Amino acid sequence: MAGTLGLVLVANAVFAGLVVGLCAPWVGPAATGLLEGVGLGAVAGGWWVVVGLALFGAALFAQARYVRRETLGAVDARRVTSDEYPALHRRLTRLATQAGVATPDLYVVESSTPNSFALDGAGRPVVAVSEGLLASLDDAQLDAVLAHELAHLQNHDATVMTLASFLPALTSDRYAPFAGSDATISRRVVVVALFVGLYLTGAVATENAIVDPGYAVGFLGGLGVAVVVVGVALGVFATLTAVAARRLSRYREFAADRGAARLTGDPAALAGALDALTDDGTSTPDTDKRTVYRGLHGLCLLPNAFGPAPAATTDGGTSPLGSTPDDTFHVETRAHPPTDERVARLQTLVES
Repeated sequence: MAGTLGLVLVANAVFAGLVVGLCAPWVGPAATGLLEGVGLGAVAGGWWVVVGLALFGAALFAQARYVRRETLGAVDARRVTSDEYPALHRRLTRLATQAGVATPDLYVVESSTPNSFALDGAGRPVVAVSEGLLASLDDAQLDAVLAHELAHLQNHDATVMTLASFLPALTSDRYAPFAGSDATISRRVVVVALFVGLYLTGAVATENAIVDPGYAVGFLGGLGVAVVVVGVALGVFATLTAVAARRLSRYREFAADRGAARLTGDPAALAGALDALTDDGTSTPDTDKRTVYRGLHGLCLLPNAFGPAPAATTDGGTSPLGSTPDDTFHVETRAHPPTDERVARLQTLVES
């Protein structure tokens, strides 16, 4: 798991360095002057590190917020109070205290499909369960499922997987500024503003007039080369990190299962819950808008999310390349291990 995460981090760092390096002719002088102006002249020579970390951190935070908003919105998850679900709140608080994590906000999904997921990162931690899950499990099994989600929060899995899926996400139509159904006016305005800002920054840094034809041609030519190089590099690094992220996703699912077994002291309860929920969840005939956000499948306890399961691959995950139900291009970076393998591993804990 550590080696896979290391590969992801290296790929992200190399790609970020490439982007900053290509922008160096326009950004470098301005960044150096800014750092010297605020009294950070000692690090001005390494401006590219400062700029790279700042841009990468901001982009990662924006993606985390996007994933959180899309996930909760896709299933119409509703935050519930202890007055509405007192027994469930007490159960979650007790398990969170045992796990040594802050009690997360509790959300309920009005769906008969039994499933659950956890979110952390940008905002307060969240555990969401469906009404179907609450109706399908006994007390011990419900404890085990909640402990599984708390183990995800304890390990910061949502944050780690956001990092692992950062480069593949950039290839998605959801992030395309001028193409795809999600190319909103506001996103186009932001992208145009960034290009204009880069043009003006370069003109000031190189002491060229803004209307200088020579500078304009040089800027557009350099920008064209940069876009091509970044596009090719993104394709290569996104492919590598997508494969690594899917492996990491499976590892972390096994780790959350083990964490739940340790927390409850009853691995058989989680094994029983997985068996019961697999039988119920994969036979659900309903299809609705809640299946549109494909990333939801990878976050849930079981890969069918809150509707029918997506097309499966031989490794228990969904197709890594393809289209979401709304026909937008998407690279899948999350994968569930086969449920029978998860149950078998839990059984070994029962027998040990």
